Amino acid sequence: MGRLFRYITYSMGNFANTIAYQVFGNRIQFYYVDVLGLNAAAAGVIWTIYGLWNAINDPLMGQLSDRTRTSMGRRVPYVLFGAVPLGLSFFFLWTPPGQSPWMLAAYFLVILFIFDTLYSLTIIAYNALFPEVAPHLRARIDLSAVREVLATIALLLAFILAPILADGVGYIWMGAIMGILVAAGYLISMIGVREDLSKIKDDHVGLIASLRIALSSIPFRWFIGANIAKEYIWLVLAAMLPFWRKYALGIQGQIEVFGINLSGGDAEAILLGVPILLTIPALLAWRPLVARIGPRRSWIITSFCFIPGFLAMILATDFTTGLIGTLLVVPGLAGSMIMPFPLISEVIDDDAARHGYRREGIFFGINGGITKLAFSAQGVLFATVLSLSGYVAGSEVQPESAAWGVRFLIGVTPIIAALLIAFFMWKYPLERAVGRDLALERTSP
Repeated sequence: MGRLFRYITYSMGNFANTIAYQVFGNRIQFYYVDVLGLNAAAAGVIWTIYGLWNAINDPLMGQLSDRTRTSMGRRVPYVLFGAVPLGLSFFFLWTPPGQSPWMLAAYFLVILFIFDTLYSLTIIAYNALFPEVAPHLRARIDLSAVREVLATIALLLAFILAPILADGVGYIWMGAIMGILVAAGYLISMIGVREDLSKIKDDHVGLIASLRIALSSIPFRWFIGANIAKEYIWLVLAAMLPFWRKYALGIQGQIEVFGINLSGGDAEAILLGVPILLTIPALLAWRPLVARIGPRRSWIITSFCFIPGFLAMILATDFTTGLIGTLLVVPGLAGSMIMPFPLISEVIDDDAARHGYRREGIFFGINGGITKLAFSAQGVLFATVLSLSGYVAGSEVQPESAAWGVRFLIGVTPIIAALLIAFFMWKYPLERAVGRDLALERTSP
């Protein structure tokens, strides 16, 4: 099996992950708060509980996959047998039984718990295979680029198709279609993936000791800081886009663009869909720079590329100025997509060299759990800022102060996060000898 084919099929798992993660991030808050009328403060509490559960849940799932021993390996069974249940749980996110405030909040919390547990089990096992599928830096950069190209296609579906489906056939059918894509992507990702069982050593270190070992890694701590900030940027952009389109840009019904009538959902799809489409050539443009100067320094550069776009989004008042803002965000989005996996793989290699045992599961688990605290940060800021700015859930008319609250959330807070990425990567201590690693890649079979 050719390397490119193996990279493409494996990367279908990232396609599935992106569908689940971004449709969830982009639509779920808007659906429950603005469509169903869930109180914004209640949503903030639920997101806080969700983030705390993730801080426990993801490391547990990582440790579970590290300690698993089967004839299929440590990770593959969780992806193969978790794909369909995950797709079903995604569908049930969009099927609340009623609109009673208490029932709505309770259902959201329970189904969120079920979905996230299955999501964590599947995605952490899938991600933990990355260093094995791509064992050297150049291979990791190449695989990361392939993963993110497929993720970009998934983002187009998440930000263009999902809103159109939600407006056209309703959220339930949207959830069903996207749930099928999630399950299928994960199943395809395991084609040709074979874990090397001879490299799996028995390790009797418990969860607490594994956590202590992973968190004692100084490079990992700085990486985690940067990755939380990166996740926050993506989350706030996805979660606030419907509010920004509706209340900051004033696009609530039909608008005319270049002689074409667009619905609110169509306009929203274009506002982020076109920039996301442009991330594919931007990814390919970043790839040689990352290979030449390394992911650490590249990530510092890309973090500053966010600032012009978010400044423009703060000031945007209509479709045209809004599109200019989202287009200016493209270089930062593309750069932030390609950096994290080569860096965390480097952290895992460093830990394995120190301790003689590969703990991909616990590292990806902690990474997943801690970075999902970005959900809590976004949720708490969302509830606090919109409540203070006078936003009224379910109302078609909002005060001007609420519109500026939305601008603050989608523009100012991501700029702060981008500056934090640059600081954390400046402090990150590992800087692998890229030329030496590329030489190793060329001599590998």
